[in-house]
Formats: sequence, C-alpha cells, structure tokens
Amino acid sequence: MIHYNEIKANVRSIYETFKKIKPFSDAINDATTLVVSQIPIEEIFHPNITFSSITEISAFLSEELIEEVNLVVDIGDQHTIFDNKDHIEWYIQKIAEGEISFKFWPRYKKYLNYIKGWATTTVENLDQTTDSIIELFEDPTIKNRPFDRRGLVVGYVQSGKTASFMGVINKAIDSGYKIIIVLAGMHENLRQQTQERIDEEILGRDTSIKAEIKRIGVSTLPGESYYPIDIFTESNYDARKNGDFNLKKSHGTPPTSDRCILFVVKKNKSILKNLIKYFKGWIDTFDEDLVFEEDSIKQFNNIPLLIVDDEADQASVNTKTHIDSDGDEVDPTAINECIRELMQLFRQKIYLAYTATPFANIFIHHDFPHSILGKDLFPESFIKTLESPTNYFGPRKVFGLNETSEPGLPIDRIIEDAGMKDSDFVPIKHKSDYIPKYIPNSLKEAIDSFIISSAIRWLRGHSKKHNTMLIHCTRFTNTQNEIGVLVKEYVKVLTREIVGKNINTISRLENLYKRDHSITTLKMKGSEHNWKDIKASLPKVVKKLENNCLIINGTVGDILDYKNKKDTGLWVIAIGGDKLSRGLTLDGLTVSYFTRATTLYDTLMQMGRWFGYRHDFEDLCRIYTTKMLYDWYRNISIAFETLRSELIEMERLRLTPKEFGLRIISHPDMMITNSMKMRDSTPLKLNYKGTCTETTTFPNNEKVIESNYLCTQDLIYKLGKPDIENPNKIIWQKVPLEIILGFLNNYQTYKGLPAANSKRIKQYIEAQISESITDFNYWNVSLVTLDRSQKKENLISFAGHEIKPINRSIKEKASDKLFIKMMTDKIDEAVDLDINPESLTRKQIRLSPNRFSRPLLMIYVLNILDFETGNILKFDKNIIGFAISWPGNGNSVDLQYYVNTVYQELDLNYYEEN
Repeated sequence: MIHYNEIKANVRSIYETFKKIKPFSDAINDATTLVVSQIPIEEIFHPNITFSSITEISAFLSEELIEEVNLVVDIGDQHTIFDNKDHIEWYIQKIAEGEISFKFWPRYKKYLNYIKGWATTTVENLDQTTDSIIELFEDPTIKNRPFDRRGLVVGYVQSGKTASFMGVINKAIDSGYKIIIVLAGMHENLRQQTQERIDEEILGRDTSIKAEIKRIGVSTLPGESYYPIDIFTESNYDARKNGDFNLKKSHGTPPTSDRCILFVVKKNKSILKNLIKYFKGWIDTFDEDLVFEEDSIKQFNNIPLLIVDDEADQASVNTKTHIDSDGDEVDPTAINECIRELMQLFRQKIYLAYTATPFANIFIHHDFPHSILGKDLFPESFIKTLESPTNYFGPRKVFGLNETSEPGLPIDRIIEDAGMKDSDFVPIKHKSDYIPKYIPNSLKEAIDSFIISSAIRWLRGHSKKHNTMLIHCTRFTNTQNEIGVLVKEYVKVLTREIVGKNINTISRLENLYKRDHSITTLKMKGSEHNWKDIKASLPKVVKKLENNCLIINGTVGDILDYKNKKDTGLWVIAIGGDKLSRGLTLDGLTVSYFTRATTLYDTLMQMGRWFGYRHDFEDLCRIYTTKMLYDWYRNISIAFETLRSELIEMERLRLTPKEFGLRIISHPDMMITNSMKMRDSTPLKLNYKGTCTETTTFPNNEKVIESNYLCTQDLIYKLGKPDIENPNKIIWQKVPLEIILGFLNNYQTYKGLPAANSKRIKQYIEAQISESITDFNYWNVSLVTLDRSQKKENLISFAGHEIKPINRSIKEKASDKLFIKMMTDKIDEAVDLDINPESLTRKQIRLSPNRFSRPLLMIYVLNILDFETGNILKFDKNIIGFAISWPGNGNSVDLQYYVNTVYQELDLNYYEEN
C-alpha cells in the first residue's frame, strides 16, 4: 500500500518543476495526473477516505494542493508568511506563458555562474527564492490597478542578502517596475559598496566614469549586451566625492512608464527630500494616464515603484511617540517620513525591507495610519525568512546555543586585559578624549595570530585573495586614531623582527602556533601544517601587509579598496568603529579583536563583521573578545533562532503578519533594540508553575481538527498499554519527555491562545530542562473519560480504547473558532494522585508531593454542543483538547519576552472572551 501523503509529496515535487513552464492550474493538474495514473486505486491508502476511482482521488488531491499552494510559498527550508487579501498571483504564470521578456535576470544568472563561480544548485536556489519574492509583488503591467504591498525579508548577517535583492531587482526590471529606489544604509561607504554591486551585477557599466560607457560585470559576458537604464547616482572611489543623488544628476529627465530609472541613495534626510522634490517637480506636468488625482492629492499612475530598503531596521523605523489623543499618528521621524512620503506619490508601490536583525521591524505598530503619510512600514503583506547555506559561518555556528548539544566553534579567545570595567586599555566605559598609552598583550597576540593565520592561508593558495583583520574597541574616532598609531608601530616592529629572523619573535610565534593554531586546525580539519613551511612564509606575509594598517572612520582618508585590489588581494588590518559595523563587508575577515560593548541586540549583532563565508579558512578565524560579549552573542543567537521558529510556526498555521503575534526573548542585561523602536511593544512573562494550562478555544477547521485527532491518536498508540485502567480513568505513568514534546510539536492550537499554545509550552519545557531548573523528564498522561461502568451507550473507540467523550458547550456562535469556557475539572487534575481531591483546592492538588516533578498531561476527546440548541456539532472527527497540570513546587525559570502590537491585540481579545 502507498500512503496518500507519500503520493501528495510526489505530486508537490513535480509541481515545483511544472510551475516554471506551465500555467498554475495546469501545473497542478498535470502533476497530479502524472503521479496518480501510475498507481492502482487499490494500492492507495488514506487513513480516513476510501477512493472509488482514480478520477476521484485526482480531483481531491488537486483541490487540496491548489488551496495549499495559494496560501504558502515554501522553497526548501525558506518560509513565507503572507497576506493574500487583494493579491493576485501573476509572476510564475506569466513566465509559463512567455509574457515576460527576460534580459536582466538571465544575464545576472550567467554572471553568478561564470564570473562569481557559484555552483549551479546555488544559483537555482536563488532563482527559486527570488521568484517567490517577486510573486508576492503585484503585476506592474496591469493599467490603473492600485496596489500597496509592504514586506520583510529576514536573512542572517553577511549571509548573502545583497545577492537576493540584486536578483529581485533584475527580475523586477524585466517584469515592468519603472522606478527602483535602493535605500543603501546611512553611510556613504555602504552606499558606495551597494552602488558598485549594482554597477557590476545589474547595470553592467562603471558609473564612476561619465564620459563613456565602460562595460563591466554582467555586460562583459560572451553573447550579452549592455542594456541602457537611467541611473541618477554613481560610484566614486575618491573618498572626497559623493556619488549620491542630487537634482543636477537627473539632467532634467522625467520619470516615465517607458523605461526604468534606478537610484542608490543613503538614508539621509536631505538626499531623500531631494528625491521627493524631483518627483513632485514632474507630477504636475504629466498627462492624465500617468497621474491619478483624488481629494486634490496627486499620485503617479502606471509608473510602478519598488523601494528596496537594505538594513531596514536602521533609520527607517519611526522612533517618535506617535499616537495623539484622537488615535491618529503624529509626525514621524525624518527618514521614516521621507520613505512614506515617497510611497504616497505612487499609486502602485512595493516596499521591500531586508535585514538580518528584524526586531525593530516587527515592533512597528500594525495600525494607526498617519492622516497624510498613510500606513507605517509594518510588513503587513509578507515576511520571508531566508535559510542560511550549510557553509555559512554565522552566529549559531560560531557561538552556539548551549554548551552541551550545540557549543559553537573553538575559535573564540577570551580576553581579560581590555574592554573590562577597570581595564587600562579602552575600558568598557570611556570618554571621547580617552587616549590609550599602549596596546595590551591580548591585542599583540591577536595581531600575531593574524600573521600566523595569514601565513597558513598563503600556503593554502590564498595569497591573491582578500585577507582582513578587524580591530574594533570604541566608537570615538580620536581613540580609534590613537589605537591605529599604536598598532602601526607594533606591526612595524614585528615586520622588522620577522624579516630579521629575530629569535625571540620567531619563538613566540611558534609557541602561539603550537598551543593554538595547530590544535584548532587539527580539531576542525583533521590535519595541520608544518611549522617550517609557515615560518618560511612569514616574511612574504608581513611584506604584503606593509603600510596596510588602515584607520576607517572618515577622519584620515583611508579606504578599504577591495575593488581595485581584486586581482592581487588586499591584505589589511582595519581599525575603526561605526563605519566597520552595519552592512559593510570586510572581505576575507580572518581575525577580529572586538571589545566594544553595546546592550542592544541588533546593534551588537550587526557589529559582528566576522559572519559570512570562510571557505577553506574557518579553522584560521579567531574572535578575541570578552566573556561578557561572547555570552551576549550567544543569547542574541538564541533570541534570533527563537524568532525564526515563530515565523515558521506562523507559516505552518497559514497566518499573516497581522494575524500572528510575534515575540522576542528578552535578557536582563540587554535591550532588544532602541527603546523608542520598542515603544509599542510590551513585556510578557511566561511561567506555568503551579497552574493548569488548558485549550478552551479550537480552530473551526476540519483539516486542523483531523490533524489534531490523528496526532493525538498517534500519541496514545505510542504509550502502549495503560498502567492504570478502570471505568473512570485511563492513565500512563512515567512517560518519557520526548513523547510529550513530539505531541506538542504536532498539535495545532488556535492562533489566539497566548498561554495554551503547544509550541510555547514546548519552549517553556525545554528552557526548564536546559537550565536544569526542574526535572520534567517523565510525565503522567490521562485519557479523560466519563464513567464507563453504568450505561454503555455513547461509547466510542479512540486509539484502541473504549471511552465516553466529554461534552462541552460553546459560549458563542461558531465562527473561525469554537470557544468553551472551561474544559477541565478538579477531579481530572488529581486522577493520577493517591489523594482525595474533594476537600482540596486546585492549587493544593498541584502542591501535592505526588505531583512534584511529574506534570500531568490530560487528553480530552470532546463533543462540542451548540450554545443555542444543545445539539452536538458535526465534524468528521471529534475535537481533541489537552490540559497540563503543572507541579507547584520547586524552582522554575521564567520565559521573558517583548511582544508586538499584533500579539497584544490577540492577547487582549482572548482574555476579553474568557
């Protein structure tokens, strides 16, 4: 027999191929026919349905898949949660029907393969991911149809988000978007970096050269052409010049529906105001077909806008208290206001935010529009999470999540002579005029380590690849400059001693190699290098590093010119602060010395420039930092991975960002983000100790009801023969925790339950276990039944047991949910205890010694009665509820979160109903 779910998985797999070449409905139907037609009907097993013909199963399967595919786009391990309201799927169908004339995307795809050297599978994955993002936009070619979509793409720090939005922009141009504005961070060096990528990977020409078109990147590929696009910003490799937008650069060229115009701008008020001025200057000159006017407000019509906001949690989020006494938003902060004002100038618009630290974005208020600027930038339309590739060198891999099961890589080096409260060298708190007098031993060792790692990289054939060391200790430029002077002097002396074969210096480096690099490389790669070979490479390393200790803070004119050194490789020690933080890529970063403390999750994570890809030199990377900062990075990693699991849960429940409240784990010593970005969030403490958690609201959805029925049935089968069974009770004792966690993972609670949420209960249990707070390793389980000794009617069979279901009435008319006031009884909580519950309160039952460290999971097979007629509501399967009686003794750890406004609204609705 072949299980229905296996057949369905095969159809879904073939559909993923067909959807690229066929219209949507044809792809579903053809995939279904191809699979089902090859299987005899008698060989098909469905646990609840008997199919009489191939036609019947094909129709059933096609209908089910059409519903699923319309709701969720899931590519590999990447997840998308989106709002389908007023959204028309268009992109994949237009590709299948040959309605998009592709020029830019195929060229970029070839560039990734032939110039960047990406593997074919990696390019295909990017193709699928960007397809799924564009599908969430609207068709820009439909005339006079307004749309306003606001979405968020969540990646990891330095994981390839830029490649994703380069792919999106290439496809957006091919699809018909006419105005594309890239908001490329707050600093010119980051805007410059993004402009260079766009020159290379989208435009195919060097915008720093005005007199002629110098073809680069995508347009230099054999058989590829240069396609002209209006670009009103440019790259400039001279740090004294600015390639950002001003009105002169538009050369009097108007926005039109005939061609695409591209802008790469900083998040700077004056720049964005100039951009607004440019568009407003043309809107009164256009014909009616390109301008829509309503209530004296004019908007560009049929000139669709795409705003790509890189590092969208920085500067774009409104940080002003924004609700007045009438419930309207007051004036927002400058950058937020400019972005929204830009969007209000267009009738067709997409706002696409990218970030690796989305905390501030999900805390944006989901309601309260401004009377002029309209909605805020909450990602109401969709949130997409990008999965990191297996070779990604990221927070989870570097710092781990805990010391036992996921400890992180052995590349951290804890320092104690800098970055501490009483340190002589750059203490954790210091003033802007602080001047260090010397560099500590830990920094000397870090530089020595960089020299050794560089020598090994040379032996591995990396001599022409970029190789960087980061020194980041302070935000103050004066202090950075003085650190730079000291580092340059140390490197100068070190160079002289290596070239001169100073015995003490060579011996010191050899000892460091033997106690560190040799051991770490052996552990991570299973082999090590010969010191004799490394020693011979040292003079070549210091020669390549000569005069390359650079101070990157805008005060001394040094720049990281990776572009012009791409053929020979730039080997550099970069000293700085803010300009070496968010968004800027430090190519080939090998050793980091980092002592600058900030208590903000997002800021600290973005300062971690060591994340990214370290092919063939992960074992040579080192992070010199304090124990406090190392622990903080691990805590942020846990918070981020927990948020990602929330987003995946939202996707599983087929909910939109406005239907599923999001929350972020808090930390007693840190803040999630800037306090003004969190002003609409609220703290939430979750602790189940001494309580009874029960499901009192159920989804009014046959599929969810059936899924919960089947996963509970599976739980009971796994438990085997009951330890106690009589007419009033069916009990299993000492059930292993993994069985309970498996049930909670599969059971789908109603979206609005703040406490009785199966996934959050699972997280709470795991937190108690990981902190060794409470022994929850074994549980009791009760299958609740009415007395079976009297009348035999109303007995039903459930998972091999004859039981009498529990009757509960809903308290309001059935809608998308079924709400009952209470499910449990006091006697139910004491069913596994050798006590008389009649004279005890529920709290006393949970404090019974027999309950200590042994929670009780109660399973309820329910008959739901109509609140008006008292008749049993008819479903294919009984609704299953569960409750947990938690021990009231011992210690417990709180789960502390901050929750967004959607969560608060759902939480309030739930408690009002109860």
